[in-house]
Amino acid sequence: MRFKSSAINFHIFTKHEHRLLSATPINNPHMDDISSLAQTLTSHPAESPAVTASDDRLCSETTAASPPESSSKTDSSFFATPDGYLNREARIEKAWSHWKNLGEPKLIVAPMVDNSELPFRILCRKHGAEAAYTPMLHARIFSENQKYRSQEFTTCKEDRPLFVQFCANNPETLLEAARRVEAYCDYIDINLGCPQRIARRGNYGAFLMDKLPLIKSLVEKLAYNLDVPVSCKIRIFEDLQDTLNYAKMLEDAGCSLLAVHGRTRDEKDGKRIRASWDAIHAVKKALKIPVLANGNIRHMGDVKNCLDQTGADGVLSAESLLENPALFTRFGTVDQGDLVVEYLKLCEKYPVPWRMIRSHVHKMLGEWFRVHPHVREDLNKQSKLSFVFLYDMVDRLRDLGVKDAVQVICAESSELELKRCYDMMETSCIVL
Repeated sequence: MRFKSSAINFHIFTKHEHRLLSATPINNPHMDDISSLAQTLTSHPAESPAVTASDDRLCSETTAASPPESSSKTDSSFFATPDGYLNREARIEKAWSHWKNLGEPKLIVAPMVDNSELPFRILCRKHGAEAAYTPMLHARIFSENQKYRSQEFTTCKEDRPLFVQFCANNPETLLEAARRVEAYCDYIDINLGCPQRIARRGNYGAFLMDKLPLIKSLVEKLAYNLDVPVSCKIRIFEDLQDTLNYAKMLEDAGCSLLAVHGRTRDEKDGKRIRASWDAIHAVKKALKIPVLANGNIRHMGDVKNCLDQTGADGVLSAESLLENPALFTRFGTVDQGDLVVEYLKLCEKYPVPWRMIRSHVHKMLGEWFRVHPHVREDLNKQSKLSFVFLYDMVDRLRDLGVKDAVQVICAESSELELKRCYDMMETSCIVL
C-alpha cells in the first residue's frame, strides 16, 4: 500500500508566507560533495558492497514541494530589542523561557547522519522521545543545492520540538542556510562535535576546536540574526578547564542551549570508551543555560542515572536508538519486528532515500540477522529495495522463530542481561 506523502519540505502548513520567496531551480555542481558526505559518514558493516547507487533514490515517486528560498530579513533576532540587543542576564532568561515553553524535553533523539531523518524521528517520538535533531546538514551544500535540500530535510507538524543541525566554517554561509529553515524548527544547532575524517578534511565539526575565534563568530552570527535560538553540540577537551572555558565562551557568544558529548575528539569508539558524565556535570554547574548530556544512554535506567549524576536538563541517545527506537518508552517493551513495520509505513508516508531505510533495517534487525544470517544475505543482494520485499522479510524472520534469536542472545549475555531476556520471553515481547 502506498501512502501519499504528507511531509512537505519546511512544513509549509505554517503561516510564514510573508517571509518566503518563490523557489528558484539551482544548478547541481556539488553532487560529488553530497555523495562523498553521505558515503563517508554512513557506515553499514553488515551490508553487501554490491549495493548500488539506486539506494540514493527516494523510496516513493511522490515529489515533495520545492523548498523556499532564503529570507532577506535582517531587522530582528531572537535577542533583539527596540533599543539594540539583550544583555547577558536577559539572554539567559530568554533561553530558559524558550526551553520551558517547549515543555523542557528530557528524552531526545541525537543527530545522526543519514539516520535521524523524518520517519525515524516520528517513530522515536511515538515511542517516548520528546524532541529530536535532524541529521547533520552541510550548510554550504544546503544553501546551493535544491536537490540536497529536498532530500535531506523534510518535516511535518508532529515533528516538534525540532533541532536543525548544520556543519559549517563560514558565518555568512551558515546564516544563509539557517534562514531557510528557521521558521520550521525550535533551534538552529551548530555541529561542533563530528570527529570523522570528512570533518577534518572539510574543516568543521570537532576540528574547529582548534579555532575557537571562528566558532565564536559562527555562534554570534546566528544568535544576533535569527528569530530562533542557537544551540551547539560539542565534544570535550582532554583538560577539564579547557572544556569549561570553551562552554562559557559559547554561552557568552549567544548559545541558548548546549549539548555535551562526554568524549574527546579522538574517542570515537562509543562502545569501548565511556563518556565522562563528570565532565558534563562540571559544564552544567559552570553554565547558566540549559545543558543536555550525550553518551552512555543505552536504556531508561541510564537516562535516570545520567540525569542524576550530571544534573543535565535532558539526554541524547544515538546508536542505542538505532538498535531500539523504543528505548525511551515508559510502557514496557516493543517487538522489533513491529518497530520495523511501523518504520516502513512511515517511510511510505514520508519518502526518504532507500539508503536510509536499508541502514535502519540492518540496525533494528541486527540481532535477528545474527541468528538468521541467510536472511541478511538475501537483503544485501537486493540492488533495489521495495516495501513488499521488506515486509515479507519481517514475516519470514518471524516464521523462522524469534524465540530462537532471544535464546542465542541470552546465552551470550551477562547475568543481568540474561535475566532481562528471560523476562522478555515470558511476556512474548522482544527488545534487541
